[in-house]
Amino acid sequence: MHWIISGNGTWDRIIFLVDMKGRFNNVWLGTILGIVIPVITIIVVWQVRFDYMGPGEFFNVMLKRKLLSSILSLCAVPNLLVFLIFIWLNNLYSARGVLLSTFIVGFIMIVIKYLL
Repeated sequence: MHWIISGNGTWDRIIFLVDMKGRFNNVWLGTILGIVIPVITIIVVWQVRFDYMGPGEFFNVMLKRKLLSSILSLCAVPNLLVFLIFIWLNNLYSARGVLLSTFIVGFIMIVIKYLL
């Protein structure tokens, strides 16, 4: 956090800058965001499209119809936006965390598709 003061010792102009790189540039933040965002996306899909079903019924129907892996793969797409935001802000460690969690979601999707 930095304060830039202009003038002759007076607070003529104060600009507050947050050091985004040091604060939000870690793998754990990216990993947590990369796992939470698909979960939130699945909840939104369930509430918007399948609001007449309960959560257990929703997952059972999706497993029976073999659609859960497809929905999971679509819910991992918002990770791309988070990944690109971290790249744009030059938070490369956080971008690595998002990439790691996307691989984890992809592995879970493959397990659901071929083993369940």
